[in-house]
Amino acid sequence: MLSKCANPACCEKFLRLHQGKIFHLSPTPEVEAATGGFAPALYERFWLCDRCSKQMTVVWGGTEATLVPLPKPAAQNPMSAGETEEKPKPKRRIATGGLQWR
Repeated sequence: MLSKCANPACCEKFLRLHQGKIFHLSPTPEVEAATGGFAPALYERFWLCDRCSKQMTVVWGGTEATLVPLPKPAAQNPMSAGETEEKPKPKRRIATGGLQWR
């Protein structure tokens, strides 16, 4: 049962599905092979509140989850004289370990 943010330093409570991100993480193929296939105890769900989900993500090692900081956006160089402004490129998103609900 999800009751609070997966970040131990955060005390936000899980109240609504549209707030933050839910991660459904499954075991790695190596762990599944070692356990003989389906091991329901190894499937986990974690929730990060809005604030924490903008700063970190959840990474699953097969038997335990780890919080990993998201990469910081690279600083953009100011345009030099004579350059024209280009259309902004779409932002890429980090892959989640499973289903992501918003």
